[in-house]
Amino acid sequence: MKGKKLKSGEIENALNRFLKNEQHLVLGFRKDESGVSQQIFKGNIDNYSLLNPVFGSNAALYLRRLFSKGLKVMLMLRPCEIRAYVELHKLTQIEREDIIAVSIDCPGTVSSKEKKDVVPTEAGQLAEYFKNSDSMRWACSVCSEKRGVVGDAGIRIDKANNYWIIPYTEKGEALLSDIEGESEEVPAEMLTPKNTKMDMFQVDMATFEKDFEKCIMCMNCRDMCPVCYCIDCVFHGDEYIPKGDALINKIFRSGSTKMPQGKELFHLIRMYHVSQTCVGCGACEEACPQGIPLTKYFKGVSERLQSIFSYMSGRSFDETIPYVTFLEDELKDATD
Repeated sequence: MKGKKLKSGEIENALNRFLKNEQHLVLGFRKDESGVSQQIFKGNIDNYSLLNPVFGSNAALYLRRLFSKGLKVMLMLRPCEIRAYVELHKLTQIEREDIIAVSIDCPGTVSSKEKKDVVPTEAGQLAEYFKNSDSMRWACSVCSEKRGVVGDAGIRIDKANNYWIIPYTEKGEALLSDIEGESEEVPAEMLTPKNTKMDMFQVDMATFEKDFEKCIMCMNCRDMCPVCYCIDCVFHGDEYIPKGDALINKIFRSGSTKMPQGKELFHLIRMYHVSQTCVGCGACEEACPQGIPLTKYFKGVSERLQSIFSYMSGRSFDETIPYVTFLEDELKDATD
């Protein structure tokens, strides 16, 4: 496989050339005196950062808002964010034609809620930081795919901490052609398949009830999940969270009622809803004000279910989501 080693400032130059078109945008990261943040770039780019070591939200969440006729968007994001974009495309929530998706090797991130010191933004320094620190988010520590191997192109980091850009589709080839330099064979270590070890988190219902007892039904987890996309959520109605006469009648039928109602059911339904599209990014847990270990539950359930179908969310545009695909002999050899 061939790619190009990126020279200092070359990715900024390529993005600035892309942004010369008035209908082009870039969704990526910008570094300033306060740190690195997600940014939608329009016009000239300065202080661009390929890595963002602090996780606040999954940027794929914003893609459903960025649509207009003739608009073209380049994504320069973490692998979990590009994987979420791929799943949203499969779910017909995003049009792929006007998006160029570039995934960037991710050494890991710290939580925006627990950031206590200055976290480096260079690849080598960040890798060293996580070797000597226990501040990496749990979602990142058990991530099954931190490599930039999804989307139209990937920006990979070799053992010497050099950045490489590698194309995976025709869009990626077009981007590569806009980068200075000659293509060359990428280092062998980048081609070695990653042995993914799924974290089969298991728990009994007593522990589940204890963990979710703290839930205040703010639904931040739903709102910040990049693949929880329904506009008309069932929890907007009275069936699961009754109010008014429906709530009064239920109280009179069942007696004293703990409030808020329906929190265990809310999370179980959400687990079912996103079980085959969850990318394990941990945005739900990041958004939870109560510190509930949501990633362990959602990642544990989703990876167990995805493994039954030999599926990995966001791995490929060509892999169909199992629950929207019918195969007559499916699951005949599955075991619990």
